[in-house]
Amino acid sequence: MPDIESEEPSGNPSYVLYRVDRLAGLPPVAAAIDRAPSVMSAICSDDSLMREMFSQTPDTVCKQLWVGTDDGLHWELSFGDGVKFIVDAGDEPVDLLRDALEVQPCVVSAERYCDENFRVETARVLRADEMAAYFIDTVVTAHREFARRQRIDLPY
Repeated sequence: MPDIESEEPSGNPSYVLYRVDRLAGLPPVAAAIDRAPSVMSAICSDDSLMREMFSQTPDTVCKQLWVGTDDGLHWELSFGDGVKFIVDAGDEPVDLLRDALEVQPCVVSAERYCDENFRVETARVLRADEMAAYFIDTVVTAHREFARRQRIDLPY
C-alpha cells in the first residue's frame, strides 16, 4: 500500500504484511469498520460480566488482524487471541471463520493451516485494503453466526 510500510519481518520485498488497523484510513477498510457493530459481545462466556469485559470494538479487532501476500492472489490471514472471545475459533467440521471467509467476494478457497492462520486464494488480484475489509466482514459474519448457534440474541 502506498505510504504504508509493510511489517514483513524477513524484509522480503515481494511479500507485504499489514496489521489491519494500519489500513483503517483507507476507504474499503473504513467502510468495513462502519458496517461492524460498535461493540461485539464476548460470546465465549455465559457470564454477562465476562461478556462485557472481553467485548471487542472494531478498533480492537483491527489491531488483532493481519493480511499478507506476495502476489495479491494468495493470502495469509492471521488473527489474535482477542478475536476468539467474539468468534468460535473453529474446530472441524465447523469453522465459522473459514466458512465466512469462503463466502466473501472473490474468495476461491480458504484453509486454516494452524490455530490462528488461514491461507486464502482469490479469483482476482486484491489490494491489501480490500482483503482487510473482507477479513473484517468475515469476523463480523462469524460473530453473528456464533451468537445464533449459541441462541444469543444480539442487540445489533
